[in-house]
Parts: sequence; C-alpha cells; structure tokens
Amino acid sequence: MDRISCLPNYILCEILSYLPTKQAGSTSVLSRRWRHVWKDLQVIDIHERHFRDEDPFDSYVNAILTQRNADYSIEKFRLACETNSTDLILTWLDAVIGPHLRELYLILHVNVRFGLKLPEAIFTCPLLKSLVLKSEISLNYGPEFPNVYLPSLKNLKLKLFIPYVHPNKILSGCPVLENLTLILDNTPDSRNVYVPTIQMPRTLKSLTFEDDTIVLDEIYHRVIDTPSLEYLDMKITIAKNSELQVSFSSFPNMVEAHLNIIDHGRVEHGAWVSDLFRALRETKLLALRYYTTRCLFSAPAFKFPEFHRLVNLEVDVPCFNTNFMLNFLHNCHVLEVLVVGIWTGFDSYTMEYNGPTPPTMVPNCVTSHLKSVEFRAYQDTADEREFIVYLLQKGLVLKTVTISIEPDFGQETKYEFVRELYAIPRVSTTCQLNIWP
Repeated sequence: MDRISCLPNYILCEILSYLPTKQAGSTSVLSRRWRHVWKDLQVIDIHERHFRDEDPFDSYVNAILTQRNADYSIEKFRLACETNSTDLILTWLDAVIGPHLRELYLILHVNVRFGLKLPEAIFTCPLLKSLVLKSEISLNYGPEFPNVYLPSLKNLKLKLFIPYVHPNKILSGCPVLENLTLILDNTPDSRNVYVPTIQMPRTLKSLTFEDDTIVLDEIYHRVIDTPSLEYLDMKITIAKNSELQVSFSSFPNMVEAHLNIIDHGRVEHGAWVSDLFRALRETKLLALRYYTTRCLFSAPAFKFPEFHRLVNLEVDVPCFNTNFMLNFLHNCHVLEVLVVGIWTGFDSYTMEYNGPTPPTMVPNCVTSHLKSVEFRAYQDTADEREFIVYLLQKGLVLKTVTISIEPDFGQETKYEFVRELYAIPRVSTTCQLNIWP
C-alpha cells in the first residue's frame, strides 16, 4: 500500500476537499482502501460543467447526498447548475442545510419566472460564515420576510431583485459581517420601485456595491457608515431627474477604492461627491472610471482633498486636460504610479474642464516620488503631448513611461510621433520610454 493510503480518513478527506466532488468521488476506484473515503467528505463542490451532456447530473447529485456518511455533517456546499426542477434543488438544499454548515455557494439558472425561492432555514444557520447567492435566486417571500439572524456570517455576496426584498432586512441580521458584495437591480417588469434608504453594516471591511435601482424622481439615501472599511468598489447608476444622497463616515483604514458614478444629469451638483472624496483621502489606491471623472470635470466648485497616502492613481478621462491632471497631482503628495486612460467609448466627446488653474510650481510627487506613468488609448492631442513633455522634463525619479497608441494611427504618423517623443530630453537618467502600437 502507498504512503498516502496509509493516512487516516480525516487527512485524506482534507486533501480531497480541495477537489471538485466528482473528481474526489472518482478516487473510489483506486483500491479497496479508497472505496468509501469520499463518503466522509464534509465539503461538497458540484459544478455541472464537469459533466458531459450524456452524464446524468441530477442522479449523480442525488447519489452523492444519499450515499455519503451522515455521521459527518456538511460544512461547505457549493452548487452550480442549470435545471428545470426547482423541487429537486430544494430537496438537495434541505439535505445540506443544518447547524454545522459554514459555507454555502449557489449559482443557479432555473427556468421559472421569478427564480428559485430558497428555504428560510438558510437565514438562521448559526455557524454560517460565508453565503454566496448568484443568478436567478428569488428572495420573494411576500410581505413578511423571514427572520434573519446569522451571528457568524462574515462574507456575503448576493444579487437582489427589487422589490422582492429590501436589503436592510438581510443586512440587519448580520452583526459581524466584514465582506459584502451587494448588487441591486429592479426586475424587468418592475422598473419603477422606490427603495429609499439602504444602511450598510458598520462592521464592514470590504464593500462591493452596485445600485441600479435609482430611477424615480424621489429622494434616495445610501448610508455607508463603515469606519473600518479597507476596500470599496462602488458603481451607482443615477437617472436624470432622481435625487440621491450618500452618507459616509471617515475611512482612516482605506487601502483601495474604485468609483464608477454613472450620472444622467444631476450628480455633479451633489455635495456628497465631494464628501466621498474627502472620506477617501487616506486611501493608497484610487481608481476613477470615466463617468466619475466626467462629474469632476463638470463641477466648478469641486476641490481635490489632500491625499497623503495615495501611491497608485488610475483615472479614465473623457478627454485629456493638463490643468485637471496637475490639480490632481498637486494633492497627491507621495504618488508613485499614475495610469491615465482616454475614453474612446461610443459616447466620448470633448469636454471642458471647469476647475481652477493649477499652481505654477511642480507637484511634489512629480519631483520626488512618481516612478511609473502609463497612458492608455493615447490620441496625441496637444494637451497629452504637453503633459508627457512636462513629466519627462520634471520627473526626477521616473523609471518608466508607457504609452499605448490608439490603433487607428497611420504608420507614418506613428513613426513621426515616436521619433519626436524619443528626442525629448529626460531629467531622470533611469527613465525608460515604452511606446506600444
């Protein structure tokens, strides 16, 4: 007998738990020693993609759940499948949900109008630490949503269709939640549902939040009072005549923030945008998508806060503007990496920057910290060329400047542009200029 087969069952099960259950179960053919090991598994991971069309998926899942050793409770259950039988899925979940369940991951595609209504027992599992619900999973329980109390839950990922459940009903029952991915959307047949206030748990350290429910001419309030937050990825789509207020605490522990504020008319006038930037002033990485930057271009009263710890800045701009970039850099005192993307989408257009003229002195980060600069979708406008020359001549510690040129540049134009850029004197003797077609 080989050495691995001599190991006790609990160690073999620990090894097999890192495999999809279909592969773990196939070890039963290795020898008599392995015939029943898989039955003690407490981690069940079943994905329909591991099965060929001719494989009886439903029968296989039934066999796994009925033949396993009931003395060992399931601690982790992952299921990804597409089925016409919601009753069958509910039968599987009833066999899995119990007081010892610690992780539940469901990605389901079901051919029913409002998805699959989950067993209420999921929302009171005492040891559940991670809950992930994706795809057509309905939480429509009528006017009375079941009581939610998940005292151990630290990781929650879910997509909610409004109005089937108000997210506060779930979030309020998670007293120690640390990592939240919350995607809110209206159902296709109910686009005008008013969801006034959403309160994020104060215990959060990581928040990924997408909100596509703000569609009415009403007052909306999103409260992100999460002082321990370290990671934020926020995407909010705002209709033209809607009202939105977002409240923030200060984020002294923030490490990484991604902002995608998609406005359709009014968000640039909201004071909360300035409040958000002030709340993020301690972050080390800040990524601004195109629509967010467009808001800043349009807001004449906007003033960048002082970013004392910002090391990495990624910004997509509607069109390049030297004054905008210099105003930003003057407030990023220790910036080391700058990535600029020029928007080339279907709705791209030249846009005026309404902010103030920047100070005449060189930003401190340019002379003492900035090491890497990258331009994406470079279009060789006068402002872009001026800014690159500025960095090459002022960046004392620059190591790399990378420029990705728009593909519609003609070969002759590209050659002339490259020749001129390489001829620009660089104050940093170690600066490497990279130009990609």
